[in-house]
Amino acid sequence: MHLPPLLTAVERGDDPTVFDLLDEVPGHELAGDDGVALLAAAARAGRHEVVQRLVEDGVDAARPWPGGIDPVTWAAERGAYSVLLSLLISSGDPLSADSPHRRALRVAQGRIVAGACVADADADADADADADTVAGDESGPPPAHRAIVGHLEAALGIHRSRDELLARALVHARPDHDDWSESVFQLACRVRTDPGLFDWARHLAEDRSSPARRRFGLDTINLMGFGIDPPTEEELRGEPAPDLPFEREAAEFLRPLLTSEQDPRALRTVISAYSGYCSGDEFRAILVHAGHPDPDVRRQVASELYTGRGLRSPDDAELLGALLRLAADPVPDTRVSALHAFTLAPVDTPELRAVLAGHLVDPHPAARVEAAAALALRGDERGTPVLEETRRGIRNHRSPGAGRLSEIDHMLRIRAEAGGRGR
Repeated sequence: MHLPPLLTAVERGDDPTVFDLLDEVPGHELAGDDGVALLAAAARAGRHEVVQRLVEDGVDAARPWPGGIDPVTWAAERGAYSVLLSLLISSGDPLSADSPHRRALRVAQGRIVAGACVADADADADADADADTVAGDESGPPPAHRAIVGHLEAALGIHRSRDELLARALVHARPDHDDWSESVFQLACRVRTDPGLFDWARHLAEDRSSPARRRFGLDTINLMGFGIDPPTEEELRGEPAPDLPFEREAAEFLRPLLTSEQDPRALRTVISAYSGYCSGDEFRAILVHAGHPDPDVRRQVASELYTGRGLRSPDDAELLGALLRLAADPVPDTRVSALHAFTLAPVDTPELRAVLAGHLVDPHPAARVEAAAALALRGDERGTPVLEETRRGIRNHRSPGAGRLSEIDHMLRIRAEAGGRGR
């Protein structure tokens, strides 16, 4: 294994190049010292997907790094949540007495306690000191020790109360932090075993005295509708899962918030949650926000329309107009979602084709591909050169756009076969 190019790619955060280079490395070479050195470098750089790939390819995550450092202990001490989970993917039964999961849990719990002690000792000097920031690296986001504890406790069959999980999330009160998302996830996993969970989350979402508590309650309600809880008996028999008992109640609670919510972060969650819980054409209530001043709100609306939901006729001026507006959005991801919707919607007009043709020179590559696909699926050859150019740039299944291009090719084959049968 030629280690320097791999280490260089890891250092600059170029995961695709790392994966391409690893494709050329024989498995037995990863089992040696170079594999351990690469794993250590990827972990220290926070490249958790590279760590996972290395562990899956046979690098021993239990083998000490140079200096006798235990990888699992290292990650748990630093609150490196994603890296730790990647290190543990091949670690066997977490319930075994000597499992690295138990060791990591003890270490993370110890860091929380130590951080709290430091914060208490420094309280007079700095009343606003954050326990984990004092204990960790001040240059980056706070370490995610509480997320590690929550994940590993659940793996070991330990389930904390709703209020304890909420308290962990509110230490940093950052919806983009792993402490927050892990607590929300653990609660949403209980959707069918905790009958009072929806009422509890709704109570938080109604708490106007605390933006963080409101956001946490809304995030929990949103994820509860995603079906991440363990499969029901019906699902295990291959039958559809029964409806959640609070689905209608959730939609009725969220509907007024679409017009009253002033916090853009909370509004994005309301749009996502309402779109999941509502039925039929009720989703159209979100269209009012297609022109919202906050770019993330617009992006959320586009995401909910990603599947071309409801657009069946060119006479549907409300929905068609919203999608066209989002397709012209300055945010690339928003344009991509809106253009993707046109690859699935059975609407075809000269005006729409003109809009799609204009996006063939969009500065964002994914937007160009979606516009080209939408044209090709309408039998318009103007999209073909963009698709061919994209196809020439695909090196393997991990190349940017490879998965989407495969989907588009499949759709075009189905269209061609249907056309053949029609003749």
